[in-house]
Amino acid sequence: MSVNDELSSRGIEGVFTRANAIGDSAVAALTSELAEIDFEMLDRQRAALQEELQLDTSAISPPQLVESSSAISENNVRALGVGEQALRDNRVAIITVAGGQASRLGFNGPKGAYPLGATTGASLFQMLAEQVILLRKRYSCDLPWIIQTGPGNHTDTIAYFAARNWFGMSSTSVHFVCQGTLPALSGKGQFMLTAADSLFSNPDGHGGVYRAIKRSGTIALLREQGIDVIYYCQVDNPLVFMADPTFIGHHLESNSQMSVKVVEKTDAAEKVGLVVNNNSKVQCLEYSDISAELQAEVAQDGKLLYRAGNIAVHVYDISFFEEMGEANLPLHLAHKKIKALAPGQSIASMVDAVKFETFVFDALPLASRVMVQLADREFEFAPVKNRDGSDSATTSRAALSNRAKVWLPQIDGDCQPSTSQIEFSSQIISGPQDLAYRKRQIDSGEQQLACSCGNKLVTLA
Repeated sequence: MSVNDELSSRGIEGVFTRANAIGDSAVAALTSELAEIDFEMLDRQRAALQEELQLDTSAISPPQLVESSSAISENNVRALGVGEQALRDNRVAIITVAGGQASRLGFNGPKGAYPLGATTGASLFQMLAEQVILLRKRYSCDLPWIIQTGPGNHTDTIAYFAARNWFGMSSTSVHFVCQGTLPALSGKGQFMLTAADSLFSNPDGHGGVYRAIKRSGTIALLREQGIDVIYYCQVDNPLVFMADPTFIGHHLESNSQMSVKVVEKTDAAEKVGLVVNNNSKVQCLEYSDISAELQAEVAQDGKLLYRAGNIAVHVYDISFFEEMGEANLPLHLAHKKIKALAPGQSIASMVDAVKFETFVFDALPLASRVMVQLADREFEFAPVKNRDGSDSATTSRAALSNRAKVWLPQIDGDCQPSTSQIEFSSQIISGPQDLAYRKRQIDSGEQQLACSCGNKLVTLA
């Protein structure tokens, strides 16, 4: 059907009223935007306005947890070997979601460009890129890196990488895919306009990664390279173990379609999504979906019964990831004030609207098998979300420094860093599997570490 037919069949052709009053150019511009609308998705959005997402938590229970990658055990040794072999066999690719801006941090630019390094000002992108470089070198693998950008930072992100010569990587080994958008609607299911010829749309949430990656042709490209395992993370957590081979190994050994890392929740009031079993399916529930009484329930070991806090780190079978590109993930609604045209007005003002998005973790209950691995919070999770206070640049820098001071003596007893906060280059270690590797190199003289800037910076010599 034509755009006009699609609109008429839904009784929303009035979106053209203002454009018609202006003339053909405005009508053409609005028609061009409307032609990009997924009308089946629009039907789901409009239906969601009339429905309340119902979650039955009567049958939930804690998930079975696999020990963290930092734990020393026979199971981890075996899983590490499986994951490392998958890397050597060029079966793994990384997807990093980086669609946000750093405006909440007081920085003008993509969030991944935020300068987090305490001494060098290294950006979040640089910290992750250095891990990718180390993994590629250590396992002699291609390890394609796909970065999902957003409509507001796509061009700037590509320019940022180009200006830094891709941090020494081949430009063809890093791929950028822009996430999609969804139109905001009025409470009655009508389009919102920012101008007579322009719709108000917003990014479709991190759950849109499945559709964006598939529709961009990236899945097909990865398959051509022999990739069948996808590692997923978000750009705002510099402590993440990129392509963690132990995590990947446990995922493959369990024959899972999707796997998830969690941190142990110790405060019942912590606002973090909880991974649970619900009617024999693994599911992530938002903290607001679980009663305070249930969240505070204590297990026999004295810890919280529901303690598996989601940190947005996943591994996927590529076929399942591809399937999710066409799945009808639940739509989450946010009632917001947006700057748009109010009825009868020609100048945009702050008006009520409904935004829609999907969440990446809503794929969990659609998987036939899910592996849940515990992560050490102090080693693997210190996101940069706020300008001050918790989950800020300050707390993340401190976590990076604290982890470095635990790792450093294990690989080089002669390197004496500052007793204050230090910066530890991500090129040295990407995860616990590198500790013995680096120690052998340093002990043999093959590699050395350098302490500089008053011993506040540790890098490869």
